[in-house]
Amino acid sequence: MPDLYLLETRAAKEYACAGCKTLIPTGSSHFRHDPHPKARQFRGEKYSHWCLKCIADANPGPKEFVTRRIRVPVVQVVGKYADFDAPSSLTVSVVGIGAALAQRLMNDPQVMHTLSPSDFEEFICERLTQMGLEAKLVGHTNQKDGGIDIVFWPQDKCAFPFLGAAQVKHHRDPSFQEGPRNVREFAGAIAGKPFAAGILVTNTTFSPDARWFAREYSGLIRLREFDDLRRWLLGRFDDEAEWRELPSTITLCPGVVVKLR
Repeated sequence: MPDLYLLETRAAKEYACAGCKTLIPTGSSHFRHDPHPKARQFRGEKYSHWCLKCIADANPGPKEFVTRRIRVPVVQVVGKYADFDAPSSLTVSVVGIGAALAQRLMNDPQVMHTLSPSDFEEFICERLTQMGLEAKLVGHTNQKDGGIDIVFWPQDKCAFPFLGAAQVKHHRDPSFQEGPRNVREFAGAIAGKPFAAGILVTNTTFSPDARWFAREYSGLIRLREFDDLRRWLLGRFDDEAEWRELPSTITLCPGVVVKLR
């Protein structure tokens, strides 16, 4: 029996909600239905976009403890919209892609390499959101974006707000190592702009030369790779490994050393 699969993501452009027909502004959170390729080919199913209100009005149950998913019968969502053409027997699966991957990744680490580059970008965006940041995709995969894929900032008001930038590199070959070239290019992309932090993320690893170059810019650029993403998938955002760029001590002047950790 076919299902609607709704992925919580950010609108790449302005859409009309498939339920209530209200406009979903560019960059805002919404749910996107991604039919299986076979369903598109043989049943003619199409992509659709849903506003947060339509899903909230369906009175969804609590999120599952492990996967953080919520499930809603589609009739609860579209029953009041007579012009929506959908079988009443469908069910809705609302999936947060980052949380949904957590359990699979524990058993099959290669799941990370089977994502499409655009889904990988959305996954990183979703994980940054789970960290308490407001994250926004600024360009489409394989299109000009100035070397920056995501910009982020604190969701809540704070004493010292900051603006951050992320570049996301996806590879299907787990043995591939990101070299220093992309680190240098990312450093150039954020130089001269009001970013207080830069994160270069890959689903593989970084070469020793790339790590060396990043250390030279440790006050601005952080490298996050496959092992870091496994930790992010489990929600371990305050792990000691996240502090590795922060030195234990800093010398302010000869003879004056401040212990930080």
